[in-house]
Amino acid sequence: MEYFWRHKDFPNFQFKVDNLIGQIQEFATELGEVNGLFVNVSEENKKEILLQIVISEALKTSEIEGEYFSREDVMSSLQKQLGISNNPTLSKDKKAQAISELMLQVREDYQKPLTLQMLKQWHQTLMKFDKTVKEGEWRSSTEPMQIISGRAGKIEVHFEAPPSEDLQKLLIDFENWYQNFPYHEIGQVGRAMLRSALAHLYFETLHPFEDGNGRIGRALSEKALAETLEKPVLISLSKKIEENKTSYYETLKQTQRQQNVAEWLHYFFTILIEAQKEVKETVLFVVEKALFFDRFKNLLNERQLKVLQKMTEKGKAGFEGGMTAKKYMSITKTSKATATRDLQLLFEKGAFIREGEGRGVKYHLNW
Repeated sequence: MEYFWRHKDFPNFQFKVDNLIGQIQEFATELGEVNGLFVNVSEENKKEILLQIVISEALKTSEIEGEYFSREDVMSSLQKQLGISNNPTLSKDKKAQAISELMLQVREDYQKPLTLQMLKQWHQTLMKFDKTVKEGEWRSSTEPMQIISGRAGKIEVHFEAPPSEDLQKLLIDFENWYQNFPYHEIGQVGRAMLRSALAHLYFETLHPFEDGNGRIGRALSEKALAETLEKPVLISLSKKIEENKTSYYETLKQTQRQQNVAEWLHYFFTILIEAQKEVKETVLFVVEKALFFDRFKNLLNERQLKVLQKMTEKGKAGFEGGMTAKKYMSITKTSKATATRDLQLLFEKGAFIREGEGRGVKYHLNW
């Protein structure tokens, strides 16, 4: 199988800039709208927006690789690091702590020039609790690095990365390519999108670590976007990728077999646009949530407000099945009589909409 890293012109990626203009303009519009909304929210709401987006990215970039963390573990770790909560619940999942730390480290590093040492530091952060991997070290095995699927006898090789003995030179070339990235003529936004898309493709092609390449590669995409735009970007690429990760892997696989990267750029630019649209929805939700709590903060006690907060953690439609007396008792550690009385009061005050009767009654937030 001929992979494009074997080509003498690699990494001379081929594409037509004119075919990208429409998507660049659409992303620029979405980016402008998000920035306009974000600048007008309170500092408290800005922290909440950042928290929601970073949680999403931390969870989804891990799920793409088959690792699943609880939202509560990731949230508690991020709250502690961001100083959002005075008394956050400490996460018991060390790997959830690691991915949370990586997400914030990438944001903090956005202004710094990308170096190979920075990539190693990111990997060290990501893998510091995984004893099966040499954290912060390039792969060194003489065995081929292959991306495969299937079972014994029916193995399909999707991609084979360059051999480890060639990595040192290839990584130096990558660092130079990134630091001297051209295409200034398409404007700052277009150049940021292009750098983000191609840096991810290039890095995944090299696959320089034994494990964690996907998560580091997606972090690199965010870094490239923010560094080129010269400001942190509110975006969760992994959430949109995870929604159809088969398409992500298939497009990546096909592109790595040819010099023309037009299909990859179209795919990745679409992800950028859709991710930015979702950020806009997040900003609007956090503002709406703040207004919702303003309506009830002086009418409800601490226990009742805790339940409302729990119901809004995952977004406007995120609390599955509605609130029941049993769930209320679990969240507040209170009696059934108190739970039933509180739910009735929340309904009467207008915070809840009631559905069903008797034992089947459940409550939803009255936005």
